[in-house]
Amino acid sequence: MLRAYRVAAGVALGAAAFLSLPLPAPASPPVAPGGPAPGAADPGATRSWSAWRSDGTAWLAADPAGSPPDGSVIGWRFSVSPEGAAGDSPGGELPSFASVCGRDTAASGHKRVAVTVDFGDGDADAYPGDQPPAQGVLRCVAGAEDATTARLLASAAQVRVNDRGEVVSVSGYPMRERGGTELTAAAPAAPDGPPILLIAGGAGALALLTAGAVVATRRRTRTPAETRR
Repeated sequence: MLRAYRVAAGVALGAAAFLSLPLPAPASPPVAPGGPAPGAADPGATRSWSAWRSDGTAWLAADPAGSPPDGSVIGWRFSVSPEGAAGDSPGGELPSFASVCGRDTAASGHKRVAVTVDFGDGDADAYPGDQPPAQGVLRCVAGAEDATTARLLASAAQVRVNDRGEVVSVSGYPMRERGGTELTAAAPAAPDGPPILLIAGGAGALALLTAGAVVATRRRTRTPAETRR
């Protein structure tokens, strides 16, 4: 009986010693030659700027060539975007039109839109070695009623587009996108009333008529002696 107890105690001590040994760390997955390190951004991943529009509670994908109505909140985000799928929506708190543009209505023929820009996550979205701007963009812009989502963005920041009209760079980011064409901002609508050239022309004509009337008056008031000279 004593021997059985000694055998059982020895087995228990051996099991305890085995369990106290440090376990080997799981092997890391192999890294392909030239591939990204685990957790790093994939240099070959597709990245792009995507347009969004707020419905008041969430971001919905938007058409860059579409024309959002007055009072809209539009957003742009740079992120990794798998082929055939939209990228990530702008992060942070969803802005409201009233907090960005106030409660005044737009002038006739104009619209006001709140524009926010998210340059993406520096680790997950940026090209390796690139660093996004530290602060995004949040502005109230105005344009003609038919101004597109892309041109309204150009009213808030410098924008470059490729030959297909796709936004490739905002405020110089990403740095590698140096080509393309600069997109002009949304032009404000023409003010109501007569055109400015017509006003200027009418003012010039009135000045000529006034000068002519002054000369005629002086001629009629000349004395006979002045006339004989």
